[in-house]
Amino acid sequence: MFGKSILERDFQHTNELKQIVPSQTCLACDVCCRFLDSKSPFAPIFTDEEYGKALSSGLLENQFSITSDGSSRQIQLKSHQDMFICPAFDPNTQHCTIYRDRPLDCQIYPFMMMWSADYQSVLLVVDRLCPYTENQIQGSQFKTYIDEMVEFLESIKKNIAQNYSLVSHFQEDVIVVRQLQKLTQLIVNRCVS
Repeated sequence: MFGKSILERDFQHTNELKQIVPSQTCLACDVCCRFLDSKSPFAPIFTDEEYGKALSSGLLENQFSITSDGSSRQIQLKSHQDMFICPAFDPNTQHCTIYRDRPLDCQIYPFMMMWSADYQSVLLVVDRLCPYTENQIQGSQFKTYIDEMVEFLESIKKNIAQNYSLVSHFQEDVIVVRQLQKLTQLIVNRCVS
């Protein structure tokens, strides 16, 4: 295992990405899995395979809607107090009930894939609302993780292009960290042909 990147090592053995944000930070936070709008574009997207795993883990078919790419599904948020939450999120424990089978969209958070403002390129961005990001983004460990995240996402570009709803519309309140060049080419070529 020594010598492999964080992402390769963990993805091969557990089918999930190593999280850069420590779990104690996540559990103390009130950002992830919570949304101000019931139709938030940031509600998690599930590929067909992830959708199947989510159903096996207890989520229901009626908790999802088909996305514009026709291959993936977006979870339908449910009302909770003065906001909306993912139905897989347990607000009492602060835990995800499908954590081991959560989708790539959740695994990469606080990173997100997003179109540039002019829709000419796919970007890797970081959510400014994540408290860990604010304190760590300039650190060498975070920068190394960005490099590995780019490498990983570019390595699964065909799957992402097939499920292009994983790439959200541009939002201002993010930190752009990198352009995903190979993914951009693949999606643009797919849309042109």
